[in-house]
Amino acid sequence: MKRLALVVVVALLAGCSSGCSAAGGGKTEDPVKLRVELTQGRVDEVRHTVQISMHNDGPAKITVERVELQAPSFKGVGPVTVDAPLPVGGLRVDVPVSYGTGVCQGDELKPRSAASHVTFGVRTGDGKLHDVRLPLPDPDPMLDKLLAIDCQQAYLDRQVTLTFGPWTHLPSGWLNGTVVMKRVGFTGAITLQEFVGSILLEVLPLPAREQTPKPYAVLNPGQQEITVPIVVDGERCTPHALAEIKKPYVFPAWLSLDGGPPLYTELKITDAERDAFKPVIDACAAGHTQM
Repeated sequence: MKRLALVVVVALLAGCSSGCSAAGGGKTEDPVKLRVELTQGRVDEVRHTVQISMHNDGPAKITVERVELQAPSFKGVGPVTVDAPLPVGGLRVDVPVSYGTGVCQGDELKPRSAASHVTFGVRTGDGKLHDVRLPLPDPDPMLDKLLAIDCQQAYLDRQVTLTFGPWTHLPSGWLNGTVVMKRVGFTGAITLQEFVGSILLEVLPLPAREQTPKPYAVLNPGQQEITVPIVVDGERCTPHALAEIKKPYVFPAWLSLDGGPPLYTELKITDAERDAFKPVIDACAAGHTQM
């Protein structure tokens, strides 16, 4: 999996772990030299996580037992207990952690994240546990990007909602329904540029399906709601994909406000959608693309 490595920091701890030598008066050192990268792959994007990628550049094996991303611009994060042996030689070991939910101020769509750190509990060969706290770059490009994504979504949620409408089950096992765009704040024109299906389920506007011209719909000033008829099928679903996917109900969409640039959002999912999609998913699990 391709990952993007954005930050590198190094910590060095040197302690007198077994007293000072009587002959030379020097220290018997058990140093910890830890290098860390903050990385994120495509699966992490879906899971709302980042990888704490660690390298042991010291002379002896160490074990990381606790890791925490301390990011004041995000809430809902905390320490994670792990068992991550790090051999010598700098071999990378990854630990996934949640980065929480961005703390947004007003309508700022490109906020800067506050100075952040990563903390570790590191066990050395003498059995001692060392607390290590490493600063991340300030500003940090990855945390700025993740904060902007959360704040953009929070802003769009205050302007417009994108949901699914009532469902009709078809003899083929597919579903007919609607995408409903409803104004909740923004008073200007709101353009639904496009929406797409999840990894498992295809969502296509009707009647032209793939041939539907973009944008799919425009909510003009004074207009409160507009609907787009759709069909949902499971033709892209396979048992292998079903076994691998962690979040099968992520449906991306792109909106523009008053002719501005497309802004990423997602169609909201409720229990009604999960119930409606279940027969399609069940057919996929049985090895069929249609019922």
